[in-house]
Amino acid sequence: MKRRYLLPIWLILFIFPSLISAQNQKGAKYVFLFIGDGMGIQQVNAAQVYADSVLHDTLGVTFMQFPVTTLATTYAANRYVTCSAAAGTALSTGYKTSIGTLGLNANHTDTLYSIATRFRDNGRKVAILTSVSIDHATPAAFYAHAGSRSSYYQIALDLLKSGYNFYGSGGFLEPNGSKHQGSTVASIYELGTRAGYGFTSSFTGVDSLKMLGVKSIVYSTPNAAPEQTLQYEIDRKTSDISLADLTRKAIEVVDNPKGFFMMVEGGKIDWACHDNDAATAIHEVLALSRAVNVALDFYSKHPSETLIIVTADHETGGMSLGNNANGYDLHLTALSLQKASADRLQAELYDLWSKNPKATFEDYLGLLEARIGLSENGAFALTADERNTLEAAYKRLVNLNAGESKNAQKNAGLLAGDAISILNRKAGIGWTSHSHTGSPVPVFIMGRGSSQLPGLLDNTDIPKLILKAAEL
Repeated sequence: MKRRYLLPIWLILFIFPSLISAQNQKGAKYVFLFIGDGMGIQQVNAAQVYADSVLHDTLGVTFMQFPVTTLATTYAANRYVTCSAAAGTALSTGYKTSIGTLGLNANHTDTLYSIATRFRDNGRKVAILTSVSIDHATPAAFYAHAGSRSSYYQIALDLLKSGYNFYGSGGFLEPNGSKHQGSTVASIYELGTRAGYGFTSSFTGVDSLKMLGVKSIVYSTPNAAPEQTLQYEIDRKTSDISLADLTRKAIEVVDNPKGFFMMVEGGKIDWACHDNDAATAIHEVLALSRAVNVALDFYSKHPSETLIIVTADHETGGMSLGNNANGYDLHLTALSLQKASADRLQAELYDLWSKNPKATFEDYLGLLEARIGLSENGAFALTADERNTLEAAYKRLVNLNAGESKNAQKNAGLLAGDAISILNRKAGIGWTSHSHTGSPVPVFIMGRGSSQLPGLLDNTDIPKLILKAAEL
């Protein structure tokens, strides 16, 4: 594989003006913090290798070219392998907390405040963006204070108290309260409108609300995937909003002479890695990289005033490039055969079952060939053992009665998982877990304040670095 050791000329032109003029400048005025949820160095490297060797993309994962790179530890206050709530709180406040906790100390006796509030209180604008729901753990860590990350309605109420300028996501999980609360609570949309918030599901709506002088704008994508998220990049149609689109619109909203802070989360990297779905995870990392490229476009206009940090809250899945089945060989071209996420494949397999509960194994193989490239012929042909694995999963699905839809959805998911596992193995991708791991995560830094890096970091160091760079 061809390796890229030199920075592209355009990136050099971005970097050096800031280095030359930094001596006479005040702190960073514009700060971007990108968080790839579940994105370890393995996921980043897999995306880079895939972009280089399969897509022949000359840019690849652009942030791997940043001039400052290090690692950060991620442990929580009460467990070495962290969760997104505890890690998000560390990244947003600079303090460790316990598993499942947002914006509170480990025993919930003290409130922890996000660095975003420092920017807000200093007259700078704030944007919080994510590819999942806006009340999910990572975005919530920048505005909420909750003993449980699952208190979605309470978290949404905290969003309405935060007074930031732009929120962009797939939507809210419980805008009308939890199942237990039912109709006893007011809708987040009703309460937010009363508080002066503007809600919209279109970019033209964002523009209109901005023109009307609405201080806090909440954008939710109009065609959200299940659980109020943006579509997976591998499933996304050109008409669907991408994380890069969202980043570009957020800059339009919050750009102003006083500066801004923007947190952008690639939240579905984690979801794909929980599924051990390498192709989908790689596409999610590339989607995050394209969002970073939007920030780099902004950086080119303000090179001595902008700081960009790309990191992760934790690694998910224990991903490896190389496995026992393939030894030293990687065949990432196999992943290019996959055209759907595990979630989408599960839905399509379930749809086939619901329309024809007794469809043949060959019918299912036809679907798997069309969607993830598994077939009995070609360079990545199924072995007899692999075919038997898929046939056993098929039988568990078709042996269900027509009314057993819940079990059918589960078994369709198992069949999808087995198929993707086979494809991963053929590509040379390994996994150790369907959960998080305790590995340190990468940190990539570019721009104003990057020279302050002390070396190996803890996740609590990152918000402190941001505040120091911004002189807040």
